[in-house]
Amino acid sequence: MLTRAWPQTLRWRVYALVGGLLFLLLVTAAATTASRLYDTSVGNHVRGTLRPAQQAAAALSKDYVDMETGVRGFLLTGDDQFLAPFESGQADVSRREANLRQLLAFDAPSLRLLLAVDAARGDWLDASITPSIAAVRSGTSMPNALQGKQAFDVVRARLADLQAHIDELTAAGLQQSTSAQRTANSVTIGCAVFALLIGLVTVLLLRRSLDAPLRRLLTQVRWVADGDLERRVDADGPQEVAEVGRAVESMRVRIIGEVGRASEAADQVVRLEETDRIARELGDTVIKNLFGIGLTLQSAIARYPAAQPVFRRAIADLDQAVNQLRSALYGHLPAPARQSLGLAVQTLVSELEAEVGVVPELVLTGDLDHELPDELVAEVLGVLEEATGALLGPGSAGPVGIELARTEGCVRLWITGPEPGEPEALRALEERARGSGGRVHHEGDRVVIDWEVPV
Repeated sequence: MLTRAWPQTLRWRVYALVGGLLFLLLVTAAATTASRLYDTSVGNHVRGTLRPAQQAAAALSKDYVDMETGVRGFLLTGDDQFLAPFESGQADVSRREANLRQLLAFDAPSLRLLLAVDAARGDWLDASITPSIAAVRSGTSMPNALQGKQAFDVVRARLADLQAHIDELTAAGLQQSTSAQRTANSVTIGCAVFALLIGLVTVLLLRRSLDAPLRRLLTQVRWVADGDLERRVDADGPQEVAEVGRAVESMRVRIIGEVGRASEAADQVVRLEETDRIARELGDTVIKNLFGIGLTLQSAIARYPAAQPVFRRAIADLDQAVNQLRSALYGHLPAPARQSLGLAVQTLVSELEAEVGVVPELVLTGDLDHELPDELVAEVLGVLEEATGALLGPGSAGPVGIELARTEGCVRLWITGPEPGEPEALRALEERARGSGGRVHHEGDRVVIDWEVPV
C-alpha cells in the first residue's frame, strides 16, 4: 500500500519530501515562537508592572514614615518647619497611591488592600494628626499621644499587608516566568531534535530514491566515457533517471556505429592535411614569382609603348594563370569570405597606370588574401587611393613606390613619392595619416607615408 502511494517520478518524490519537511518545520517553528512569546509576555509583566509596584509600595511606606516623623517633631518643638515633610508627603502619598491603583488594576485583592491603607491613613489624620496640630498652634491641651501612635501602627500594618501581597505577586510572576522560560527552552530543544530527525529521515529517503540510482548511472556513464563501449547502461530508478539511462544507452550504440565511420574519414583527413602542407609550401613562392613577372611586364609597358598590347595580353594571361594556380592549390579549402587585399591593390595600381600613365613600383609581402577583416581592407585601399591620388596629381614628377606587407599581427603600408605640388594635398595626407595611426615625413625632396594597423 505504501509502495503504491509513494510517487514514482523523481520530481514528485522531491515535492513530497520537501513539502512534508517544510510543514513539520513550520509546526515546530510555530510552537517555539508561541512559547517564546508567552515567556516574553510574563517577563514583561514582572518587569513592567510588579517590580514598579514593589518600588512604589516601598516609597509609599517611606513617605508615611517621613510624615509621622515631621509631625512628631512639630508636636515636640512647635516649629512649623517640621511640618514641611508632612505637608509634602501628603501630595506624594496621593500620587503614589494613584500610581499603585493603575499598576495593580488587574488584581482586585491588591486594590482592596490599597483602599484599606487609604482608610487607615484617613483615621490617623482625623483622629490624631489634625487635632494635635491644632492644639499645638492654639496652645490648648494635647490629645492622647498613645492613640495617635496606635492609629499610625494600623497604617503601617496595612502597608505591610500591601507590600507582602505585592511581593507574593512578584514571586509568583517570577516563578511563572522561570517556568515559561524553561518550557520555551524545552520546546526549542524538542523542536531542534525533531527537525534533526526529520532531516535524517529526509536524507535517508533521498539517498535511497535519488542518490543510489544516480551513482549507479554515473558509474556506467563513466565507463562509456572512458571508452568501454561494451558495457550496457541500465535504465532503472525514478522515471527521470531511467530516461537518462535509456538515452545514454542509445548514445552508446550510436557511438559504436560512428567509430567505424570515423576511422574511414581519418584517412581522408590525412590526405587533405598533406595537400594543405604542400599548398602552403609551394603556393606563396610560385604566386609571388608570377606576381613579380607581372609587375616587371607592367613596368616595361612605360618603356616600350609600341609593345603595350602584347604586354597587356601577357599580364592578363599571367593573372589568369595565377587564379588557376590558386584554385588548384586551395580549391579544397573554403573560399575566403572576405575581399582579397593583394588582388585589390594590384587592381588599383593597374587603374592608376591606365589613368595617369605612371607605373608605381609595387611590392607585396605576406598572406594578403585570407583572414583580413573587410573594414581593414577598405581602410588600406582608402589610404592608398588618397595617397597615390595626391602624389600622382598634376605637377608631380618622379617615381612612386608602394610596399604592402603583412607580418605577424599587423599590416604595414609604405608609400614614397614626390612632394605634391599643392600644399593642401600634403596637409590632407598628414591628417589622414594621423587619423589612421600613421605618420608622414620627408626624405630629401620625397614624401614618405608610413601606416601600420594591427590585424
